[in-house]
Amino acid sequence: MNDKIYPRTSDNQTVYLKNVVTNANIEIGDYTTYNDFVHDPLDFEKNNVLYHYPINKDKLKIGKFCSIACGAKFLFTSANHKMRSLSTYPFPIFLKNGDSM
Repeated sequence: MNDKIYPRTSDNQTVYLKNVVTNANIEIGDYTTYNDFVHDPLDFEKNNVLYHYPINKDKLKIGKFCSIACGAKFLFTSANHKMRSLSTYPFPIFLKNGDSM
């Protein structure tokens, strides 16, 4: 796999995703493409990978030779709130390791 961003000349809507993503917790296989005709496809992480906070150490792994459609969203566990609690506010994010509420 080379460092080429755009697989086709004169097409700035489709990118090789592996050469665009910078987050170490997002692994993209070779030749996987992403097409975005609404936003800049270079902003894939900002627009399509939601609630991916480093503190949770979640990983996103996308295989080789995949094709990701415009507007596809990847949601992580931080998007969920406990419903059995007094509040859905995420109080635990303020705890230090080993602390309890």
